[in-house]
Amino acid sequence: MGWSEEWRRNVHKIIINADDFGITPGVNKAIRELADAGIVTSTTAMMNMPFHEEISSLKGKIGIGVHFNLTVGKPVLDSRKVLTLIDDEGIFYSIERLLKKMKKKLLSGDDVEAEFDAQVARLTTLGIKSDHIDSHESLIKYPFFMRIMKSVAKRYGILGVRSYSPRKFDYSRLLSLRKTMISLYLALQKRRWEYDGFSTTYKYDSLLKFGLDHVSAIATLRDIFSGLPNGVMEFGVHPGYCDNHTIHLGEYVLEREVETKALLSEQFKAILEESGAELISFKDIRA
Repeated sequence: MGWSEEWRRNVHKIIINADDFGITPGVNKAIRELADAGIVTSTTAMMNMPFHEEISSLKGKIGIGVHFNLTVGKPVLDSRKVLTLIDDEGIFYSIERLLKKMKKKLLSGDDVEAEFDAQVARLTTLGIKSDHIDSHESLIKYPFFMRIMKSVAKRYGILGVRSYSPRKFDYSRLLSLRKTMISLYLALQKRRWEYDGFSTTYKYDSLLKFGLDHVSAIATLRDIFSGLPNGVMEFGVHPGYCDNHTIHLGEYVLEREVETKALLSEQFKAILEESGAELISFKDIRA
């Protein structure tokens, strides 16, 4: 079940989704500011993180989904129930260690499903119905995690999901067999989500770029919004402000402030207006 063909062909509708709500107070603050400014129309929350409850402040204002996470912080569940997902200190493994364990088949699918279920349930207990799912550090791209996310999403009646169909295909990827196979797989993955009854956006793009500065951020925004595809596109952003909890943000820290200021700038407001795009959220989509 995808978006109607009429929507795919004839409109420019954009979901601006802010990832990582709950990871730090500074990220939460930036997302709230962008929501209040009418820029961010959707967010996904990391329900295992200490500041997740602040998501209640956005209830009814923008779309809210679950940002499935197995690589930052501690699990929602008692660590004794998900032993294959944590280190000796009860902390999730880094993405590198997690993927190594996955490849060696050292992760319990039952542990992963139980933790994903607990993350959705925690959002539900706040009185918020998730309208879509995505994942931290793109775990959703991996078949092992994708299958489990799909099972949990169906259980909770969540039918929106992020897919990775790029706004502009990078043809240089064809020079690498591995990159070509990954691109083909992601296209197939999108089709599989739709075949199994989920709704995906037509295209995806992001402002994420290490070393991002204001000039390049505005240039990227101008490029994206002057070349919008027909149909519904998700635009992923990672806003935030530096605070005492930036250890959870990995290497992408200062760039979050750059994203925030660029998205709040008068320059972007002009770019957005010129594009003629309508800002929506996953809950506004007609399947």
